[in-house]
Amino acid sequence: MIPTIKGEKLGMTSVFDGAGTTLAVTLVRPYPAVVTQIKTPERDGYSAVQLAYGNTSPKHVNRPMRGILERAGISDSYSRIYEVRVPEEALNDFKLGQEITPAEFLLRWAEVDVGGTSKGKGFAGGVKRWGFRGQCRSHGDPDNRRPMSSGATDPARVFKGSHRPGQMGNARTTIKSCAVFEYYRALNVLVIKGSVPGPTGGELTITVTKEFTPEELAEHEAQITLDEKQAALLKTDEPKEEAPVSEPEEPSAAADEETKIADEPAEPQGEPETAQPEAEDTEVEEKPETEAGGDTASAEEEDS
Repeated sequence: MIPTIKGEKLGMTSVFDGAGTTLAVTLVRPYPAVVTQIKTPERDGYSAVQLAYGNTSPKHVNRPMRGILERAGISDSYSRIYEVRVPEEALNDFKLGQEITPAEFLLRWAEVDVGGTSKGKGFAGGVKRWGFRGQCRSHGDPDNRRPMSSGATDPARVFKGSHRPGQMGNARTTIKSCAVFEYYRALNVLVIKGSVPGPTGGELTITVTKEFTPEELAEHEAQITLDEKQAALLKTDEPKEEAPVSEPEEPSAAADEETKIADEPAEPQGEPETAQPEAEDTEVEEKPETEAGGDTASAEEEDS
């Protein structure tokens, strides 16, 4: 296990703890890393492990970084490296090209120090930068946000470190003893209580300061297993997705012939019994025409 990892800030959200209290948390995605160099006290004067992270394409790897990866026998491309101090007796647990997966040890982390580059806010005055009270806002004061005197006038200079207006933010900042709320192994997301330095997408350095005891770890893993089982049950209760309807195949020529034959009506072998009344109705309808025709012919003969 390494005590320090690199990660990306995903943003902030809110969660509920076991008592139903809403907590503001920060989501961090740890980077997987690979061992590129092992430093020993005999050769380098201290014991440490050099790690590469930030998987990228070969065109984004500079020549010094390419040489480090080639000496370690790593075929993948990484753009950044960092070192982690480890005890000398722990050096035997590492070898060149070994992949470090945060999911193997992050479940044991209880408190961490989170460092990053804070958001830059430009040139700021003493009230905004240092929280000064400001001057009275009555009787026509032209500027009530001035930081007042700079201190002693005898040295004729401003002492270093005095609270004066200047660049605010964009500096290396570390938040100490941040409690770890949870680590989601499936998503590779570390949930840290409170806020951490830097904007969304910024790089963070996370160092463990306290680990869970074996009893707390067993209870924590049991809760995670229970949550995973409940999630699996919820998935089974969801309605099953309908199978995609496949497009109908084009019928062959033989199938077309069979369909045409089946669709053609069969020839009647004899006159149906129901056709008889229709014939009678036809005869009945034709009789008046015949009689009418006959009456007309007889009337013509009498006139002639």
